[in-house]
Amino acid sequence: MTHIRTAAIALLAAAATTASADDQIFVGGPAGAVYVADSDTGEFTYFACFCIGPIVSIQPLGSDLLVADSFGGLWQLDGVTGVFETGAWTGVQIVDMAIDGEDAIVVKADGSVMRTPLAVGFPQDTIDAPAGVTSVLLFDGDMYVGTNTGEIHRKAQGESTWSLFGTMPSAIRTLAARPEALVVADNLGDARRILWAGGPDDGYYVTQEVVDAGYTGDFTLFTRSMGEVSVYDAETSTLVDTWTLPVEASAIFVRPGNVCKADTNRNGVLEAGDFSAWVAAYNRGDFIADQNNDLAVTPADFSAWVAAYNRGCD
Repeated sequence: MTHIRTAAIALLAAAATTASADDQIFVGGPAGAVYVADSDTGEFTYFACFCIGPIVSIQPLGSDLLVADSFGGLWQLDGVTGVFETGAWTGVQIVDMAIDGEDAIVVKADGSVMRTPLAVGFPQDTIDAPAGVTSVLLFDGDMYVGTNTGEIHRKAQGESTWSLFGTMPSAIRTLAARPEALVVADNLGDARRILWAGGPDDGYYVTQEVVDAGYTGDFTLFTRSMGEVSVYDAETSTLVDTWTLPVEASAIFVRPGNVCKADTNRNGVLEAGDFSAWVAAYNRGDFIADQNNDLAVTPADFSAWVAAYNRGCD
């Protein structure tokens, strides 16, 4: 690696560049990996991997991330570095997950919903919910569930009963929150925006491959199982862009602020120390060094890192 180190030092700019951008787009895959993208370019880079089972949900936990896999694992990651911090095993097959304070709200494969402590995964209390739940969302203190009959039900904060919030032609695949509306997609590929104040906007067709949804700014994002993120204008419901992932997709989460691809020591600044961090990751075989997104750590990643460094981060 000596020749790589010498060449890199010559290529590094003298002045540090602030590594900041708009939103972080986290996408999980069926092999257990999590990728993060720049919301301006849709360029994905490796973030973390449990490599145990399909990622079914990615949620914010303070500055950290909580990732759920279908085999029942709840994994807490450092939200900047992707380093594993702690985890719990629920012992159930998970379909979807949301966070409510210090508890996880988990949708089980049998369509029931349970509440379990994040710290240990037990004990588990069954939540009285409609039958056949396929998706769960918490927004502004209220709980929303989608069912295998295409119904969306709402339970207001502090209440014990559910009310019908909306319907779709087929089983609900995913629920997502925009500031003004609930976004829902079903198994037939139909999507709809339902205003929080009540009443649906016009529906539109996305694709039957939709597995999850999120939003960034004026756009609604739908992950497709084949490994793409479809970007729709939130107002017109028209497709405006498609981002390609290095792997198949199974979950999405969006939060403000980006992890810059070349910022390999993840301190928010592009600097000479990022090269040392890349070399260390390369020597460990860590996928943070996979700068060309070919799912391998090879010398070719050095050129990709240099190019990313020279492009900088906006």
